[in-house]
Amino acid sequence: MLKLFRLAAAAGLLAASAAQAVVISGVDIPLGQIFAATQTYQNVPLGIGDTLGGYGKIDSINSQAVSSLCSGCELTYVFGGYTVASVSSSEIRFSGGWLKVYAGFGADNDFTTLNAGGSAGDLAEASNGTLLLSLKGHAVDAAGNTFVATGVGIGTTSPTGFSTGLMDVDTAAGGTANTYFNTNGIAAVFGGGAADVQLGSSFTALQPLYPAECPGGGACLRGSSNVIATTAAVPEPETAALLLGGLGVILTIARRRLR
Repeated sequence: MLKLFRLAAAAGLLAASAAQAVVISGVDIPLGQIFAATQTYQNVPLGIGDTLGGYGKIDSINSQAVSSLCSGCELTYVFGGYTVASVSSSEIRFSGGWLKVYAGFGADNDFTTLNAGGSAGDLAEASNGTLLLSLKGHAVDAAGNTFVATGVGIGTTSPTGFSTGLMDVDTAAGGTANTYFNTNGIAAVFGGGAADVQLGSSFTALQPLYPAECPGGGACLRGSSNVIATTAAVPEPETAALLLGGLGVILTIARRRLR
């Protein structure tokens, strides 16, 4: 019987390790640890009650260009709802927040910050396509804030620094990849348990091409961001049924041998 249980365990491990990636809405998403690098464009909140928002494009996942993960596509995102809770000359803290990732193919593979439509055009291009992932803020401190930026010139129109935050999958907002990212893989002290995503970003200069066109503010920052997450396979119903059926056969044999 011990051999049978060892066989069942081995079969489970084999099934778990068989897939190293999963195709979601046409995008080949790696399973396990994920590190994504992005370009970010955002407004500049100046005081308590102001809201941070913006958009961007994902350039690579695990050092692989997005173009190698899907054919003729782009991955873009929009974010908003981060409300300034406190601000000083060196630090600003935000509460709330949301972020949505989109996969664009064909005509929806169109994101550029150089179009004539200004920020409205940028936002439209960053939010078209298939909704891939929806996230919401996860607390990083006892006050329930979700995002913290530190640096110099904070509270002015030309800050420079770094920011960090945590997020959870927002299952109520939709997203074809939500289930795969909903793994609680990021340790967190606050917010009722582990988070699903860790964010980090840098912001260094005003966007010189059109400094007044970011939504929700009088100036626009550009920078880079990184996203750390853990993805896990979600067995298809047919696969799950086969695994459960096989386990049932093994347990039935084991019971018969015990009689």
